Amino acid sequence: MEIEKSVVEFATEAALRYRTIAAMRHDNQVPESFLRSHVASRLHDRFDCPVHVDRLYAAMAIELGGAVTADLVTALGGHRADIAIYRDDRPFAVIELTVFDEVAPLPAIGVKLDKAKILARVAPLQLFVGAMICPIVLSLEARIERLHDAVGGNMFVGERQPSRDGRWHWCFACASIGN
Repeated sequence: MEIEKSVVEFATEAALRYRTIAAMRHDNQVPESFLRSHVASRLHDRFDCPVHVDRLYAAMAIELGGAVTADLVTALGGHRADIAIYRDDRPFAVIELTVFDEVAPLPAIGVKLDKAKILARVAPLQLFVGAMICPIVLSLEARIERLHDAVGGNMFVGERQPSRDGRWHWCFACASIGN
């Protein structure tokens, strides 16, 4: 749970920081690029290991010692992991981040997770999904429950944060995904 807790802590920091520096009207407008960069920087500080942002899955397959076949390259294409954490010059964890504010019942992160799961077949790899959960149509608690049901039991949910206008609350959650 150390990575999950850290992702939630740092992503919350990022959203609150961006709200301040951009003076944005709605908290869920934080760019995912800002989340990725801030979370990666803070993960490096906390765990004292290399952390990559927007890392090509194909490059990680090579680093993991997998046979780079035409099928693998076709499957991974030019897709990138939001964050990759390294140990001994090899990726050991991939984190995908999203802002779950669309009306859809679940966040649109499936394709990214599919690529991560393909990479996890090459060598052991921990997979995580971090999401800023915002109440759209359903309550915040109902959306947290939906996400929890979709990803399984290992999910850490952060503290509820009031929106800038104080009319609603959001939070971050991070789950480890079984492969």
